[in-house]
Amino acid sequence: MKTYDFDIFDACDLENILQAGQNITITKLDNCTLQISSTGGGGDSNNGIKYHLKSTDDITVKDCYEYFIALDFILDTGARFTIDNGGRLVIHSGVLKNDGIITNNGLIQIIL
Repeated sequence: MKTYDFDIFDACDLENILQAGQNITITKLDNCTLQISSTGGGGDSNNGIKYHLKSTDDITVKDCYEYFIALDFILDTGARFTIDNGGRLVIHSGVLKNDGIITNNGLIQIIL
């Protein structure tokens, strides 16, 4: 992570910090002005964090990503949950109820 001193913070620094997520467009208009726009919202029911995986669900947590669940995490029969090397599953104040398949190459942490 890079730290910026706001006394010398300019448009180029901001552009580097905010560099394109898939819903964000950053356009440098001149040395002092950036235009930031979004092509989508913050998420919907199809791309949020699921606490209950149904039989057809297949989710993978990639390297350097985390899947954070508050309360119980439930996998039905047939559901698949994979944690790649460097990924992690964190369950806070809940339990893991697994009737599906979990492939763990990363870290599972349960915080009670």
